[in-house]
Amino acid sequence: MGSSLFWARGLFAALFILVTYLTLTPNPEDTDAGFALARWVAVFVLGDSGLADKVAHFMAYGALGAAAFLARFDLFRTRWALPLALAGYGAALEGMQGLGGVRSPELADAVANFLGVVTAYAGATLLAKFTKEKSA
Repeated sequence: MGSSLFWARGLFAALFILVTYLTLTPNPEDTDAGFALARWVAVFVLGDSGLADKVAHFMAYGALGAAAFLARFDLFRTRWALPLALAGYGAALEGMQGLGGVRSPELADAVANFLGVVTAYAGATLLAKFTKEKSA
């Protein structure tokens, strides 16, 4: 395994652990500053700061999807099984939030997770194909 693949898989593992932790733990009081970018994107792109939470879900799972592409994992002998599995994992984590009694699961969050991972993975796939064709 090459050095860049090693680092890509390490990045994926770190993001996977971070997203899992952030999804299952209660929101700390000081997360307002951390959502500043998501709030800005929500206002700039969607025109509604109330959608910052959904944008944060989209961005987190987008980072996970892009890292999965870079890590070049094959699941069930196909690369597209992994982003779909990650989307399923995001939905399962969202459902698990209801078990602790501190946070509540939302279908819209699970949809944002799905859209984030699939959009980033598809974008990375297209970008890789485009850059490969340009260099050929």
